[in-house]
Amino acid sequence: MGLREKKLGLIGAGNMGSAILEGLLSKRLMTPASISVFDKMTEKADELARRLGVDPASSNAELVQKCDLILLAIKPQDLATVSAELRSVLSTRHTVLSILAGMTLAKLAEFLGRQAVLVRAMPNLGARVGASLTALDGTQAEAIALAEEVFSGCGKTLRLEEKHFDDFTALAGSGPAYFFLLMESIEKKALEKGFNADAARLTALQTALGAALTALSGTESPADLRKMVTSKGGTTEAALETLEKNKVRDVFSAAYDAAADRGRALRGG
Repeated sequence: MGLREKKLGLIGAGNMGSAILEGLLSKRLMTPASISVFDKMTEKADELARRLGVDPASSNAELVQKCDLILLAIKPQDLATVSAELRSVLSTRHTVLSILAGMTLAKLAEFLGRQAVLVRAMPNLGARVGASLTALDGTQAEAIALAEEVFSGCGKTLRLEEKHFDDFTALAGSGPAYFFLLMESIEKKALEKGFNADAARLTALQTALGAALTALSGTESPADLRKMVTSKGGTTEAALETLEKNKVRDVFSAAYDAAADRGRALRGG
């Protein structure tokens, strides 16, 4: 059974869950009539339902009873509470797609029971503009293929062994924030140098966009492109020497490890 024959229920109407639904609908992979949504903050679910034309459910249990494909988009810390509502209504007809950071398939089965088919997914904020990269792994190949259809609505997908998920979360799930921090620092410096607010913002964002599109458009590696921009004795070389002197690579490496460690901590392992 393909995605168009499924009823999808979103549990958690936050930024990521909303972005995934918007992608599904904008690419016409599903219709509003085939989607239900529930959030413990009912006003969020109601607002999303009004905006997208989907069905607001009155509870997690009602949503699961209506749907056969469940997108779990809550905070990992809320899993114990939500799973207590779901265990008794999940069955073998259900596929659960979880985007919870740190929560392994085994941990999900511990909370949700082993009736439903489980898929673990890790998208990123690029889903808002159809440019996410979502890693996928699951207990059944057919369910992973179904998840690929769902997440193709918000970008590209990547099948990845679950043992790599904590590192993928640190690198790609959290990754947009690292680039936003760099944009923020460029914007701040431009403001300090007297740029007006619009010029400072454009300088940061267009520079980042140009770098990303350049990297995507050719076959050169990021290292090769960095070397292309770096003329001997030039301004870029001066900047990069300062970054290297301050061990920027070590700082980022430590940041990635901290994010991965936090993912493991979220599941208590």
